[in-house]
Amino acid sequence: MSTTLEQVEKTAQLSKNNQLSLMIFQVQFPRGDSQPPYYGMNVFKVREVLEARAYKVSEIPDANSLVEGMIELRGVYLPVIDLPKWMGFEMTEEEREKSIIIVADFSHNFVGLRVSHIHGVEEKDWADIHPAGNYKVDVNTNQIINHTYLENSETLCFILDIEKLLIEAMPTMAEKIFASAKDIQEDQHTFSPRIYEKTVLFAEDSQAIQKYMGMVFDQLNLKYKSFDNGRLLLDHINSLENLDGISMVFTDLEMPVASGHTVIKELKANPRTRQLPIIVHTSMTSENNSREVLAMGADYFIGKVDTDLIVETINKVDQETFAVKQ
Repeated sequence: MSTTLEQVEKTAQLSKNNQLSLMIFQVQFPRGDSQPPYYGMNVFKVREVLEARAYKVSEIPDANSLVEGMIELRGVYLPVIDLPKWMGFEMTEEEREKSIIIVADFSHNFVGLRVSHIHGVEEKDWADIHPAGNYKVDVNTNQIINHTYLENSETLCFILDIEKLLIEAMPTMAEKIFASAKDIQEDQHTFSPRIYEKTVLFAEDSQAIQKYMGMVFDQLNLKYKSFDNGRLLLDHINSLENLDGISMVFTDLEMPVASGHTVIKELKANPRTRQLPIIVHTSMTSENNSREVLAMGADYFIGKVDTDLIVETINKVDQETFAVKQ
């Protein structure tokens, strides 16, 4: 089996068991006796790790200050985001020379993230990933979304809200995303009465994406309820006497406590809930990932953040689940 196929198979097995592989890195270099914090990113989003000194960064006129410029990687130009600056740190020129660029894929948006050091890769249970609110971080203003601990230690490892980073670093992209939600014309999208009577449930740990999805549902005049992780969503569903008031479930995949894979697995394993339409809404948009979650029982797969596809998928759920029952 090739290395690529081995990684795909390993990732699939981890996901099915509510686990993930985290690439652990640091954003700062040690200065004096201080030990810089550790951060983590799902390995599934990492495409390459580059030595920064080997790539010239070309400035982009009028770019956001968080975007250093572009690098060329085998004929493809990628924006490089100054992750230390976003975190409130400044690298010296000497440190930049020694730094690393992580090439990451978020919903087919390839970006370079400058960091100081790659610590390694660790496998974690999603149950060991804890919401930021658990340690009194303001998730509306802070870059941190979740946290865990390094293997066999009490050293914290923080998970960053990368969607928030992309929205702040690339305001043009963010403006386009939110404009696409605002531009939805309700009178151009008519659903069957049962869709309007019922509530859309969605699990999403990024506050920025929660806001975006709320705007989409508001514009469509749909009732909705959001949850910060998969376990909160599942607990809510399990607490209901009946499921007559739910139209569909949207779920992210990467969430603390219980991932989207767990949401799919538990809902589809329970005869009471297996008929609920499940739409996966994720930035992990590879074909392998799509095949995996659909094979687990998800009904639809959408990459973040595609407003037209969200509306189109709601229409499909309506036609395939509700309209035929009128």
